[in-house]
Amino acid sequence: MNGNLQFYTTLTDWTGWDEAAVLKMQHKERAELAKSITCAGLLVDLSMDQHAEVRENVAKNSFTPLTTLNRLAEEDLCISIQNAAKETLKAIHSQPIPKNFQ
Repeated sequence: MNGNLQFYTTLTDWTGWDEAAVLKMQHKERAELAKSITCAGLLVDLSMDQHAEVRENVAKNSFTPLTTLNRLAEEDLCISIQNAAKETLKAIHSQPIPKNFQ
């Protein structure tokens, strides 16, 4: 992974400039970042990427907003993306609820 990708995989405080820089990257780089970033807004943007590899990695990312995962699970034209989103939703819903939220 190059330094630029490494920087974005660890970024927690995203700016509009950061998001724009990611959206300008080659699709392979966007796909790699979609696996591990935590920026909900950018994950929503990447969920509409023209490249299935990017959308599938968004579908596998547990930081993707639930509404976006539901949309990918129900509406994406690619079956592997639908399945990935369904698996992520299943994993999220099977996690125990912390005691302070019960």
